[in-house]
Amino acid sequence: MVFQFIRQSHRLLALPIILALFLLITSCSGTTLHEDHDQAAGDIIETPADVIDYHITFNGREYTIDHTGAIATDKTSFVIIKGGVYHLSGNREGQIQISVSKEESVTLILDNLTLSCADSAAIYVKSAECVFIEVPEGKTSTLTDASTYIYTIPGETKPNACIYASDDLTFRGLGTLNIKGNYNNGIGCKNDIVFKSGQVNVTAANNGVKGEGSVTLQDNARLNILYAEDGIKSDGVMANEGIITIKGNAIASISCADDALQATFSVTVDAGTTVYYDCEGSIVNSDGLSNVAEGTLKPLD
Repeated sequence: MVFQFIRQSHRLLALPIILALFLLITSCSGTTLHEDHDQAAGDIIETPADVIDYHITFNGREYTIDHTGAIATDKTSFVIIKGGVYHLSGNREGQIQISVSKEESVTLILDNLTLSCADSAAIYVKSAECVFIEVPEGKTSTLTDASTYIYTIPGETKPNACIYASDDLTFRGLGTLNIKGNYNNGIGCKNDIVFKSGQVNVTAANNGVKGEGSVTLQDNARLNILYAEDGIKSDGVMANEGIITIKGNAIASISCADDALQATFSVTVDAGTTVYYDCEGSIVNSDGLSNVAEGTLKPLD
């Protein structure tokens, strides 16, 4: 080694040099991570240090962005094609689509964003590892889809919700998100949906929230389903699918024409949470397990 010829009497002097060289090599390796603290959830998410924050301001169908190479557009869609953190503000007319690799995650920070689409879903996650949707504290964003969808591929049936995702969805932040599902579902996902923090208000023509894999409310999440057919639904039939879990300090308020909580395999409502309901069907409808703590289900006044 480089230091094997250093005399015994100088070993203490060499140690700081070795340490400095180690730190220099580590800092240049390209794998340095920084910590993103989720204040409401209390967790730490490690994100590659070279992830770019994109700031986008909409004005109808026009927009400004502070970086290039991450967006593709056509006549109707605004397509995110690169993983990263996207700060979205202003008034957008048209869909926001996410189409990144299965190894990339995308964070959408909705900063007083008003988003409406006249022929499809407002947000369509076509592919990603996971998408985080966050509304900052003191902010309110509103998403509205079309009452009739236009599909360009014959036989296509997706998307079918105001926010529709083929991959995992996580909602967080300390602000308020309003979702108006005029066509079918308010929030729909082929995989797992997690509500961690913030307030999400949903109206829907069919299901308020539908996650085929699972739907989880945890930590300080507040989910208000103001009107829907079924409130929260998870109808997957494969292993580890069809699961609804409400835990932590989460609160759900569900007003619906049919079932409040409907799942194929299990519904769990832990002590410390509250589900307020006003439904014409069942409060809990599951062909599998129902594990509901006493006193957690309350009629909605």
